[in-house]
Amino acid sequence: MVKFLRGFWANSLRHSWPAYLIVAVVFALGIITGIMGAKGLPFEQAQELRNYLDHFLQQVGMMEVDHTGALWEVMYNDLILILEVYILGLTVIGIPVILGIIFTRGFVLGYCVAFLINSNNVQGMALTCAAILPQNIILVPALLLGGVASLCFALLLVKRFYNSKILIWPSFVVYNGLMGLVLAVSAGAGLVEVYLTPLLVKLTVAYML
Repeated sequence: MVKFLRGFWANSLRHSWPAYLIVAVVFALGIITGIMGAKGLPFEQAQELRNYLDHFLQQVGMMEVDHTGALWEVMYNDLILILEVYILGLTVIGIPVILGIIFTRGFVLGYCVAFLINSNNVQGMALTCAAILPQNIILVPALLLGGVASLCFALLLVKRFYNSKILIWPSFVVYNGLMGLVLAVSAGAGLVEVYLTPLLVKLTVAYML
């Protein structure tokens, strides 16, 4: 199974490397823009966010998480996100929107990390590792893979428009399989976010205080 997956990814990268490159560059640009946005935040807004963060850190130890409700909310949000990417891949006009979603995800991630680190230095790095890294280390690769698959299928539809001999069905089956895998991995990221991340945040805050 591992050998098959390795061969599949190698073949996919060899034939679809432009899509991988485009998605990676767009995501990286989103992160960079987010970092710049956090650094350029006006002092008043930055101070307001710091006060909110400090208040949250003081209260986090007493917070009780409704795991069932939180899990449903996280799963729903991730499902909507993956479905958006999937449906956009079925349309040619969805290509820029797909890239926009990838860029936005990178922007939010870069902004949050930069703000935490700029506000609290070492403590901010610890909070980043506890609150942001666990679920995103799973979700982000899955989302990028979904973006690549969606972009590739949309581009295939463009080629099919100019060449009716190109077969769509085999690629459609693979596309559905990949997006199903992405959805399953995002569900795993949701479990980490609901059950592991709050525990790590509490332990980190307790150590900081």
